[in-house]
Amino acid sequence: MKSILIFAFLVITKGALAQIVNSKIKAVYPTSYYFETQRMQMFRTLLSNDNFLPTPLGERANEIPLSTWSHQIGICVGLSRFVYFDGGVSWMQNGEAYTFKSLDSDSSFNYQTRYRYLALPLQLKMAFGDQFKFYGGIGIVPGLYQDYKQDLQWTNPLGAKYDDVVKINNNMNSFQFSGLGSVGIEAQLDNNYTIRFGALYRRQFNNSYNPYDAYVHKSFGWGLNLGLCKKL
Repeated sequence: MKSILIFAFLVITKGALAQIVNSKIKAVYPTSYYFETQRMQMFRTLLSNDNFLPTPLGERANEIPLSTWSHQIGICVGLSRFVYFDGGVSWMQNGEAYTFKSLDSDSSFNYQTRYRYLALPLQLKMAFGDQFKFYGGIGIVPGLYQDYKQDLQWTNPLGAKYDDVVKINNNMNSFQFSGLGSVGIEAQLDNNYTIRFGALYRRQFNNSYNPYDAYVHKSFGWGLNLGLCKKL
């Protein structure tokens, strides 16, 4: 499955290069490649998997959002003067957190859970403007599960501190599929380079866990992105 994502990205790149052979196309179409980083506030929906074994959510019902970083490289292929296709390869993170503090002692318990994916964000975008372009887009994000990490911190009733890391979760779905929407602005630095800043929203459609897990888990979140583009 990893090879499928890499192959798809190479196909996108090859198509972009083929389009810029004609100098007229190059002059009109905003074809470029970029690096982008994203700071997301991620949360989740969590339901009992009643098709397998109804299980109360317990303390997991009190989980809170978690801030995560994702990073992406990609290419924007011009389809017309105002419409372009944005395809990339992303190291993407989802997650959630939990925090508890006892009211009558120094006991506490906290964790931050991260799910990491090799993803292929694909968007159709529209952009308007000259030196400053305003853009908006919608798309999909298929992704392959890479790893799981849960950082735990707790204190006992006397205030002694402990921590641990869990890196194994055998109940993960190997594939996730999300929808993506974005808006933002692109500022031209010179004839070749453009910086872009925007906001995005991502929502997962399928279960993060396998069909036999106790819960149905789907991540969603919003955040900001910052990227540097170079015209081809």
